[in-house]
Amino acid sequence: MITSKAFILENNFNSITRYLHSFRFRIVRHYLDRLQKEIGDRQIVLVDVGCGQGGLYEVLKETHNIRYYGIDLHDELAPKGQEIYKDNPNVTIIHNDATAEGLIEECNPDIVVALESMEHIPEHAVVRIVERIGQVKSLKLFIASVPVEIGPALWIKNIGSFVMRYIRHKEYSWRETFWAGLYQLDKLPRHGVKHKGFDWRWLAQTIRHNLKIVKTHKSPFDWVPAAFAPSILFVAKPDKQD
Repeated sequence: MITSKAFILENNFNSITRYLHSFRFRIVRHYLDRLQKEIGDRQIVLVDVGCGQGGLYEVLKETHNIRYYGIDLHDELAPKGQEIYKDNPNVTIIHNDATAEGLIEECNPDIVVALESMEHIPEHAVVRIVERIGQVKSLKLFIASVPVEIGPALWIKNIGSFVMRYIRHKEYSWRETFWAGLYQLDKLPRHGVKHKGFDWRWLAQTIRHNLKIVKTHKSPFDWVPAAFAPSILFVAKPDKQD
């Protein structure tokens, strides 16, 4: 698989992290299957917001015929992705800000995804991005997944990370982990572009203002309460659709 070292390390640290991180890929494949039935035999056009080097394309290409557009502002990852896929006519990596007017819409996507990326984008920019997505005329689906960084789920994740010698807990002090687990985000630094201080509920409301959320999935199973789920995924459609 051609992808970034960070992508590999994040998703393949051990069997537990592999399974938990595969959650979003399984869900995306499921909705791509449904979308393919809806549009017929033509190629699915997918825009990946916060694509890094385009690792998602490697995950999906074996099972789906996709015209992939990845958008990322990172000054190292996006150019590396452009180099990797320069000879692939099905992949375009765009080194630009996803808030740019017309950028997403010009791709004419059937589906836009933002998988574990919205928490790494300044919140004022997330609002603009979701607004842009909601204005795309060709859009049939928007899928966004983010980690749960509040409530008891954070205690479970950070303690588990410490026990497994993983890296995710190191962003937090144990005091910050304690307060975030009690939903007391005012006792933490203001959220920036990392995990600490991120509130998935804010993103859900932002999506609701621009699209209709038709399904909420939780990792590793939908029946897990959001308070205990490692991550959460929203599936939304334009208001004009059922």
